[in-house]
Amino acid sequence: MAPAQEAAFRALAKGRINPAFLELICLTPDIFVQSILDLKVPRMVFDRVLLTGDAAFIPRPHTAGSTAKAASNAVALAQALNHQPDVRKALDTWQHDQLRDGAQMVDWGISMGNRIMGIDPPPTL
Repeated sequence: MAPAQEAAFRALAKGRINPAFLELICLTPDIFVQSILDLKVPRMVFDRVLLTGDAAFIPRPHTAGSTAKAASNAVALAQALNHQPDVRKALDTWQHDQLRDGAQMVDWGISMGNRIMGIDPPPTL
């Protein structure tokens, strides 16, 4: 953060943050900000190149899903190639399923973040 932004953040925290978090902020010498990005791709297969993990979908950090998603992409790819001798058909099937799963994770992260920030009401059951 730029010095003026950091000073404003620290001043704002003193009036709004609970004591435990305020103590963490006060003890943190260098405040930083990480951009939160949402990314969905329309395809993951490009001839002989595949997008997997965060190269294909970036879910928000609070989903804690990036590592599991990358592992799931790899396992699903191995299974698709093992069950379908036609590589092109195997990749098409793999891509279809992974696009659906990746989009669901990104959408879930957006929804969760919006609820945490009070932007969207929680879903009704």
